[in-house]
Amino acid sequence: MKEIHNITLIKGMPNHKLENNLKAYKKDQLLQIAENQQLLMKKSYTKTKIIEQLKSIIIENAANFFGQLDSNTLQILATEDNGTLQDVSYETLNSVQSAIESGYLFAYVVNSKVTLILPNELISSIESETSPNQVNEESENSTLFLRQLENARKIYGRYDLNHLVSVWNHYFTQMLTVEEATTWIKRNNND
Repeated sequence: MKEIHNITLIKGMPNHKLENNLKAYKKDQLLQIAENQQLLMKKSYTKTKIIEQLKSIIIENAANFFGQLDSNTLQILATEDNGTLQDVSYETLNSVQSAIESGYLFAYVVNSKVTLILPNELISSIESETSPNQVNEESENSTLFLRQLENARKIYGRYDLNHLVSVWNHYFTQMLTVEEATTWIKRNNND
């Protein structure tokens, strides 16, 4: 075990099973994770018994935990390739510290570089938190943009796509490209 900025790093080859990742910790660290999960554990419990109880509670609480994370941290976790994010910076490590301390994410040291592992059992939880929100937001934005386009047609009899995109980008936080706008228009015309 190695620590960087109070974050415990696991030495060895990364593993994608929650139980195996928990086994990589010492009993004291497992008790700390249990405390962070608000799970009462006796110090007399064996490491195996602690892992069994932790595993079920972590899986049960994962969707709720990921739902409470800020959008930047969620984006970091969503970009993991099959639950693996390699060569992680210290800033990224700090932003996911609460996930590591609660047993949702595991930090390994591989060839002097930090690798983050999201166990297979939890990948569906992170996907359910990112996918519907992004699809829903894009749907709302495309509807709003198409309404703006229709209003321009009604008022002027035509529309300038470049102008509509620049107006959109001026007033809305989600930046839009002409290509995306064209895709939204084509998708709307096909419906």
